[in-house]
Amino acid sequence: MILIDKEIKFKRTPLDLPILVFLLVAILSAVFSVDKNSSIFGFYGRFSDGLVGLLSLGMLYFLITNNVTANGDKKTETSSKSEIRSVFLSKLFLGSVFLAIAVTYLTLFGIWTKLSNFQFSLTDIQIKIPVLMQQPTFNPASGSLEGLAVFLAITVNFLVGLVVVGEKKKLTNIANWILIFLSLGLLIIINYTAAWIVILASSLIFTAIALIKRMFKKDAKKLLLSLILIVTAAVFIFVDNSSLQNSILKYQLPREQILDQPTSFLIGFKGAVENLKSGFLGSGIGTWHYDFSKFKPAEFNQSVLWQIRFDRSGNHFAEILATTGFLGFLAYFFLVGIFLMISYLFLRQNRGGLALFLGFVALLVSQFVYYQNTVLGFLFWMMLALAVVNWKGPIKEKIISLKDFPELSLIFSVLLTVSAIAVLGTYFFAAKFYLADINYRNYFSGGADSIQELEKAVSLNSYQAQYKIVLARDYLSQAIAEGQKPSDQINQIALLNNINLAIHNITGEQVGENYIKGAAELSSNRVAVWETAGMIYSSIQGLATGTVTWGIDSFEKAVVLEPTNPVLHTELGKLYLAAGDKEKAKNEFSKALELKPDYGDAIVQKALMSEADNNLEEAIKEMESLAKIYPSNSEVFFQIGRLYFNNNQTDEAISYFEAAVSLMPNHSNAHYSLGVAYQKIGETAKAIAEFEKVLELNPGNEDVRQKLEDLRK
Repeated sequence: MILIDKEIKFKRTPLDLPILVFLLVAILSAVFSVDKNSSIFGFYGRFSDGLVGLLSLGMLYFLITNNVTANGDKKTETSSKSEIRSVFLSKLFLGSVFLAIAVTYLTLFGIWTKLSNFQFSLTDIQIKIPVLMQQPTFNPASGSLEGLAVFLAITVNFLVGLVVVGEKKKLTNIANWILIFLSLGLLIIINYTAAWIVILASSLIFTAIALIKRMFKKDAKKLLLSLILIVTAAVFIFVDNSSLQNSILKYQLPREQILDQPTSFLIGFKGAVENLKSGFLGSGIGTWHYDFSKFKPAEFNQSVLWQIRFDRSGNHFAEILATTGFLGFLAYFFLVGIFLMISYLFLRQNRGGLALFLGFVALLVSQFVYYQNTVLGFLFWMMLALAVVNWKGPIKEKIISLKDFPELSLIFSVLLTVSAIAVLGTYFFAAKFYLADINYRNYFSGGADSIQELEKAVSLNSYQAQYKIVLARDYLSQAIAEGQKPSDQINQIALLNNINLAIHNITGEQVGENYIKGAAELSSNRVAVWETAGMIYSSIQGLATGTVTWGIDSFEKAVVLEPTNPVLHTELGKLYLAAGDKEKAKNEFSKALELKPDYGDAIVQKALMSEADNNLEEAIKEMESLAKIYPSNSEVFFQIGRLYFNNNQTDEAISYFEAAVSLMPNHSNAHYSLGVAYQKIGETAKAIAEFEKVLELNPGNEDVRQKLEDLRK
């Protein structure tokens, strides 16, 4: 230790400078980020993409290179007694892999679900299997089985390196083979194409290197395992095996929704060329959500995932390009390139590092086909550091003695003490943020009073925009529910209070002695903030002056941040219509239909505008086109019937009203309109039957009761 030994020891490696350059670019991208909270801590719910996480992993690299020695190295006079061997970390890693595999097998074959029926008692504590472990995709390595599959593909390549080099201990070799077979078993069950691509590409690279360098000219059989993996991966990539999973498990596993690779690279490039700042530093580390919303192509609206806002790219390289710009992209490639070049040279002298080299190559391949999560990020920096340690030669130790400089010793003592206090302080804030997340989770699983859990989350972490967006929407829902009550039962104070709280949590406001920092102040470039603001103002039209204008401003900002979203254009058009600007409203509806020709709400709005202009034939034409898209939507058929009725085409109207009723037997408006239509053509008995149905659905409706009395006279 520095305080005891009165000296600073630091081992320098060839990768120190490239790593520091990459970390510096990441820091600068966070400083100039479009969403600083997401850049520092990571986007909410993901977190692994933030600066704090990256710097922590960078520190892990330096901790390993300074405290771990290569296998076979002898202790020197300057070596610390606390130094550990790289083989220990490798075995610890493989032990954790075995644990992850075992837990996943128990998950897939329903063992955790079966064990959940039993409770175990430990003194006064009841122990039960958590609900999370009963989910079919539960595993310790990732939030999805796809992430686990990529992790296992990397592990298999690492194990291939160990098997090919050959362990001295027979038991260790057997354990490695067992892990390979167990990993391949899970890969076959999960059957994720990207994982097989990782195995195929990395095995081909290894085979090519082995042939070029003639690594196994004395024992060619060692290449057999790689060749088997190549064939296996190719079979699962190019041959349809979709029924295999169901045959093994007797059920189909849910799939993770991942952004496709062409769209990911397109967004990554557009994000990097948005402006001069983005070209150098990107939108900011951890801000893929901004790039996706801003640059997703209009064609994405035709996919089944068009309503999802992806907070992560389909691959890691596209995310680096978009969020840290060309500087970050080049710095990352420079770091990786230097590592691969030196590793390749050292493979000639020492094959002991082959396993780490193959594992790292597989990691790089995975970054082209999958995003980086916490475990894959940790694995990247750990393998990088362990591989550097196994180089042995290029690492130089720098020792700075403080014994002759008591002033420096005092300064370092003070700095270390302050750092220790700062670290303890972070534990306090980490505990608060953790409790906030617990309350946020409890909100979604709570009952009628669950909003109190969300309010607690906001009070514990007032800098999290996600909490405030959800809280504002909850207040809005309560205000709408209050406004829908009979007029004599509406609590005006509660109504206005909920509206004000909804607005304040988005825009920010001084409330009494406290200032509520709004989501718009915390994440002004997040489209969900302005979408929520627009929803609030749109929903409270008529309750306060200026709400339409404020709603238009909010949706205009949302459209700037997500220009290809047809929903936002449609909602903006509705507010333009409310403001009396029909031309702008029509343009927005047309824009929405350009982006998504089958978007129902925009078609309805255009039809209603045509109806308002007394162009009923055009309105009917537009609604009938919608009926072809949504042939099971009762509301669409009802609206077509209403338009035909208003155009004095009663027979056509009746057929559509009847279709609406057949699709939704309790459609009160359709029954009422059908009764009016029957009354018009003199079908009194049928009209009475329809109005009786309306009265059954709406007891106490005086208008319907009066109609029935008139028809029965």
